[in-house]
Amino acid sequence: MILNATRTRTRITTVTLVVVALIIGLIGRSVVSDGTDSGFVRWLPWLNQTAVTLFYGDAAGDYLVPVSREISPDDAKPEVLIETLLAGPANGSGLVTLIPDGTVATSVVLENGALHVDLSGSYRAGASELTHESVLQSMRSWPGVDAVSVTVDGIPLEFDSTGHLIYFYDEAHDMLVARPTDMELPRDVLAEYLAGSGDPRLAGLPADIESLGANLGSNQLLTLEFTFRDSLRDYAIDHPSSVRRVLEGLIATFSTGFPQVGGVLLDFEGHNALGLGQCANLLNTVQSQPKVLNDERLLSRYAGNS
Repeated sequence: MILNATRTRTRITTVTLVVVALIIGLIGRSVVSDGTDSGFVRWLPWLNQTAVTLFYGDAAGDYLVPVSREISPDDAKPEVLIETLLAGPANGSGLVTLIPDGTVATSVVLENGALHVDLSGSYRAGASELTHESVLQSMRSWPGVDAVSVTVDGIPLEFDSTGHLIYFYDEAHDMLVARPTDMELPRDVLAEYLAGSGDPRLAGLPADIESLGANLGSNQLLTLEFTFRDSLRDYAIDHPSSVRRVLEGLIATFSTGFPQVGGVLLDFEGHNALGLGQCANLLNTVQSQPKVLNDERLLSRYAGNS
């Protein structure tokens, strides 16, 4: 009797330890995989972060620099997003705020997917077109937002904008940067992207890469077909991490700002990899909007290389 009871307790303990180990392993896998769709992460509120993107200026104020960050559940309110944008980038990041000094948000309202912000009159003092884009693009990054509007002292802010950005790669600073485009259709945005940034500091696809088509299917899949050239292969071999960031910028260009695009597929004449196998997981596979464009925790790289 005593022996059987001891064996039973031992079995129960062993099973319990196995179950605990499995749960820990599943939680670990959820965290490693970023867990956005993981039930375990949703179950653990301290791991359930809200991902947003704030748009600041590069050191010269010429381009928008997207900065991805996570907001804790306790601070997960649109007001926090706006306040953080108005406060400017972190010290030592090498980035600059595009918001005029003294600007405050007098009202932030999110209702039925529409986010409205009213800013104080100080905003008009030195706001540029790039400033307006930084505000609107940051607002659009809030989860579930379908429409945004801005007023200044109650007066609607109006300016010409398609809402689309073209992302290039600043290799020296290891950062994606963006500039607004007047183009509205994916094929026209693609043509502008392939024409290059005109700035030797910024990288895109090699100049001899041509478009073979930009087709948007009924399933909201945008297929971008390109030629494959030795220049792209050599770029991937010589700068493997850079070519990945270039492709991430290309994906971001078309997966953000186009509500009709649900996913992007890159096809370079059927090649399943670039160079010596680089970027295989980004080719011929449906890509969604990148969750992280420039990690806020790595901004010191930008300042360090300025």
